[in-house]
Amino acid sequence: MAAFVAFVGTAAGASLSLSELLVRDGERSQALRVQTDLQRLMTLLVDVETGQRGFIITGQQPFLRPYEDALAELEGLRTALRERLRAAGTRAQTLQRLDDLITLRLDQSQQTVKRRLRDGDAVMRDLSAYVDGKRVMDDLRFEIEQLSAEQQRVVAVADYSTREVQQRTTRLMRLLPGVGLVTLALALALTLRQRRLRDRAEAALLEANASLERQVGQRTQALQRALARIRYFAVELDRGVESERRRLAREVHDQVGQVGTAIKMLTISLRSKLAPKPEPLLDELQTMAEECVRAARQISAALRPPLLDELGLEAALGHYLQTLQLQSGLETSLALADAGLLGPDQASPLFRIVQEACTNVLRHAQAKSLRITGRVMNQGDDGYELEIVDDGRGPGDTRADASGLRGMRERAALAGGGFEFGPAPGRGTKVRIWLPLQPPERESGEEETWL
Repeated sequence: MAAFVAFVGTAAGASLSLSELLVRDGERSQALRVQTDLQRLMTLLVDVETGQRGFIITGQQPFLRPYEDALAELEGLRTALRERLRAAGTRAQTLQRLDDLITLRLDQSQQTVKRRLRDGDAVMRDLSAYVDGKRVMDDLRFEIEQLSAEQQRVVAVADYSTREVQQRTTRLMRLLPGVGLVTLALALALTLRQRRLRDRAEAALLEANASLERQVGQRTQALQRALARIRYFAVELDRGVESERRRLAREVHDQVGQVGTAIKMLTISLRSKLAPKPEPLLDELQTMAEECVRAARQISAALRPPLLDELGLEAALGHYLQTLQLQSGLETSLALADAGLLGPDQASPLFRIVQEACTNVLRHAQAKSLRITGRVMNQGDDGYELEIVDDGRGPGDTRADASGLRGMRERAALAGGGFEFGPAPGRGTKVRIWLPLQPPERESGEEETWL
């Protein structure tokens, strides 16, 4: 009787263990399917972003094909993913937040496409839509990463439970040799049967895991390629903005400045003809003409400093700091070594970063002096390091994701470098930018594919 009870108990325990193993396998497979859907959702969102960006930049209808294909597939995927996440126990608030973010981003993309069709190239000068879209995409990435991490935890729990089931099954199997020969034979047959079932289940599980891991790897590679394309478009957009600034600066300087100068010369000529009779209106007209010339020069310099294109980064920063010192009383110093090694695509973002940093110093730092130094670094890969140090009240509780810091960090990243922000030695704030002396090469075939 004891042997029979032991046999029955062992067999029942092994059967329950196999059932639990299958349940855990189902949970794990479901979690991996949800992860795959999340990766596909992110890929489709990136396709929407890439398609509408390409259409905004070029205005060509073929760039809308990935955008329209992604929209067509996205609705069905959203519905299926929502049901699977709800079945997995995801909170309703999280599902609603994800759905609202997706709807918001799709609405933004559709509005941008409509504006491009309606307004043409004028929409490229509106950076607010780009900023809002990037913010929503960042929120979507965060939500999708959180949901994926939650499913990964489900996978980890299922794996741990599976190992426990396997260990418990092994212990139960070791009880069989204690029974009689007949019971041993029957128990051995049952054990072998259960083991074969378990081996088949484990083989199926391993095959399913390998297939899902391959899919996740393929989706990850596709996402990485899409992110690289988005980065390339961002670089091209920044170059386009700088080119447009350069053109507008030249137009303001040449057209408005020349008109102001012509008015001034005509006023001087008219005064000489009316001499010696004084005419107060001519004095006022000459003053307004001189103010027009000065305003044209100031606007031109603000849009694109001519020294940056003609004499390079060091001359442009020197003139900018002199103007800053005259206007604000802030004591400034500049020491750039080997700045000529930087190319035009590197000098421009460095100048814009310095402008933003100086603006932050004037607004928040309450500083009396500002020091900018630059030098070539030969530690590891060759690069150029620029430091901006003030003697103000320090970074304090400044958030790392503040808009000004985020803009400087993004400019440095687009140029292939890095950005650091923190307290300066002693007191004040230090901003450090590092750029490679050679700009990062584009991926092979990327330009031909997307231009």
